[in-house]
Amino acid sequence: MTLRTKVNWKVLGTSTALLFAGYHVVGQRRQAKLREHVVDNQQVFSNLKNFQWHDIPRFYRDVYTPPYPHEGASWWYIGRVLVIGAVGIVSKCLTQGMEHTRVIHMDKFLAMLHDPHRNRGIITVSNHLSVWDDPVLWGVFPLTTLFDVEKMRWVLGAADICYTNILKSTFFTCGQAIPTVRGAGIYQPAVDYAIARLHAGSWIHVFPEGKVNQTGSMIRFKWGIGRMIMESEPIVVPVWIHGMDRVRPLVGPFARFGQKVTMVFGDPIDYRPILDAWRRGDISVREARIQLTQLTKDSLAEMQEHYGARLDEL
Repeated sequence: MTLRTKVNWKVLGTSTALLFAGYHVVGQRRQAKLREHVVDNQQVFSNLKNFQWHDIPRFYRDVYTPPYPHEGASWWYIGRVLVIGAVGIVSKCLTQGMEHTRVIHMDKFLAMLHDPHRNRGIITVSNHLSVWDDPVLWGVFPLTTLFDVEKMRWVLGAADICYTNILKSTFFTCGQAIPTVRGAGIYQPAVDYAIARLHAGSWIHVFPEGKVNQTGSMIRFKWGIGRMIMESEPIVVPVWIHGMDRVRPLVGPFARFGQKVTMVFGDPIDYRPILDAWRRGDISVREARIQLTQLTKDSLAEMQEHYGARLDEL
């Protein structure tokens, strides 16, 4: 099933500009701890070790630290409904005006997401073409999904961007963005919390490349995806995105309007043979994690090769 919608990218650019302006008016980062550069159409970060878990406001560190004392709190649920719903409406208004946008096999994914008999969490993995990939593209979902915060995605978000002060931390916590510290490895609170949510049946979205990459070729995936699969055994769905790099380039104009965008939901990845080999003792934990990560990347690369060659036919 292919869904075609239209977006006014000029409105999107203006809205995003105002949002960032608001952040700067209310409060910038407490310190310029992390430096971002663009090299060969990739984000490159320096001073990664300068932003650590303890730099996140204490209250929000506690939210994502076991035993997760605020889990189920009314303030968080209401905040999630307000933020996820409001952002969802804005994204839907934008995607309703999007020009030349194709969303393929969304119906299969939504059926899986809303299946009342599903007893496993869901991980979606995608290439990361633009800082607008999430949450704008989820605006293609129906309002019933956008307002169902128990079904809507959680996403691993950069703590050095989303959790530098109380304002941002509140917004992104209610927006279901899990604070992930770049360079802290796979054994950090963000990954622990994602695994806990997967055990509860939630949907986690991951950009395994770890940064925006507009080179046209996917780079090495982070091993955190392998750990999450091993420790929660979720349904893993690859989602291929094309064209967002032209809408919001890393270098050049703030935005380019009227571009073609494609979003494809793939079939679940069968990773059971790797876990079976690990359980038999044929491979180590480390090797299983590496193979799971590579399998995820290969599955997304196959989608890119298949649909990338057929863009004119979609």
